[in-house]
Amino acid sequence: MKALLITGKLAYPIVEEVAKKIKNVKAEVKALNYPVASLMSVQYILENIKNENLKDFDIIILPGLVFGDARIIEEETGIKTVKGTENAWDLPLVFEALNQGIELSTVYPADKILGKIRAEKVLKTLEEIEEKQEVAFEQGIKIPLRPPPFRVFLELDPTWSIERILEEIERTREFVDVYVIGFPVGHNDLDDVRNKIRKAKDTGVIVGIDSDSPREMIEGIKEGADFVFNINEVNYEKLEEVKNNAAFVIAPFNVENKSEIVIKLTKILSSKGFTKLILDAVLSPPLQGMVDSFIEYKRIREALPQYPILMGTLNVTELFDADSHGMNALLTAIAGELGISCLLTMEKGKTKWSSWEIKEASKMVSISLIQKRVPKDLGIDLLILKDKVRYKEEEEELKDFITVEHNEPEMDSAGFAKISLVNGKIALTFYGKDKITLVGDEALSIGRELVKRVNISKQHAVYIGYELAKAEIARNLDKNYIQDIPLFKKIH
Repeated sequence: MKALLITGKLAYPIVEEVAKKIKNVKAEVKALNYPVASLMSVQYILENIKNENLKDFDIIILPGLVFGDARIIEEETGIKTVKGTENAWDLPLVFEALNQGIELSTVYPADKILGKIRAEKVLKTLEEIEEKQEVAFEQGIKIPLRPPPFRVFLELDPTWSIERILEEIERTREFVDVYVIGFPVGHNDLDDVRNKIRKAKDTGVIVGIDSDSPREMIEGIKEGADFVFNINEVNYEKLEEVKNNAAFVIAPFNVENKSEIVIKLTKILSSKGFTKLILDAVLSPPLQGMVDSFIEYKRIREALPQYPILMGTLNVTELFDADSHGMNALLTAIAGELGISCLLTMEKGKTKWSSWEIKEASKMVSISLIQKRVPKDLGIDLLILKDKVRYKEEEEELKDFITVEHNEPEMDSAGFAKISLVNGKIALTFYGKDKITLVGDEALSIGRELVKRVNISKQHAVYIGYELAKAEIARNLDKNYIQDIPLFKKIH
């Protein structure tokens, strides 16, 4: 295959370097007299190459972000023309796709086509995993004996009102399998139990109950709770009357010899006719027995291979001041190695979205377990704040440059702006001759609308654009946004 790679002046050195590394392809790079490749249009490209001798080329590959439909170039030149990747460093992916017979687009960047294909492949693999799973039992949902797949349990804060519970269910229902309605220690309000369990069930989700009161557990089961947290060596005799009406999570009351307690109690409950049991050794916090807990889980798995196991992650993610998504990914991988198919989390503060993080991690680990590979390059990832690959920075000798030190702003006589996040939206209020409030999802669109309506200074426009971008990033990452305060601390 002989390919013509079109680019602009600034990206030419990068594309030239990448082209040299593409195997089994003769790639020739043509830089048009335009600085930024992504700002070119297909019409501009056509005008600049139509008189060239192109008969030896099998394909023309344009920058992924050029404007317009590349079909006009193909029709004019008679040479197959497609859009490449958005970033020049990813061009090898284009040729991998072409060699596999994948049809790239004349309209969309190759990233979009390849991403869609990878997503479809991942979805098909996950569907096959669900179909072939070894099921321990069913209780409103299939509980795998061991992974893959996994089930995600989300415990809701015991202090929340039913209204807050319903809001949380709506926010997370796409990635949570079972909702656990918790009640505080010493809680003794059966009407409250009935109301919360019933209304949560009415939303169509699978519900469990977590209480230290056997009376509340029994009442929750009668109201439709499918899972009970926790049955232990202290309360099990009081729950015999409902042994066939729900699935019970066994977790030790005592903190010593946890695996021994779980193994012994499981055998007792089995002899008494409890058939739907999930075992939990209870994960201890980091530096306070976490590794020993993993060993306890391993002992349970080896002693009782016929039962599913659950592990709660919050004692690690909540009690370690580090971002949760990496820890949730690692904990899910550990669960996969230990044969733990059920993961319980809770969302508060920095652990918000943990159920989504665990669901995504569980997809990665499930595919890795089936394909016997590490969770890397699967077509799905949890890379949120860091890039897997750092592209080589442009090497250019800067001449006649101006070094910029701290620059104090000049006040704008037109007024001032207050930017905030309100109900999940970006809000900008401009206080000037008239007060204007703009609300939306796109920071750039809000900024454009403001400059249409208010004659602000250039300096002020730069500042407002900067703060709007920060607000959008904060909203997308579910971080706090405070005007004039940095979003992130420096790595070094």
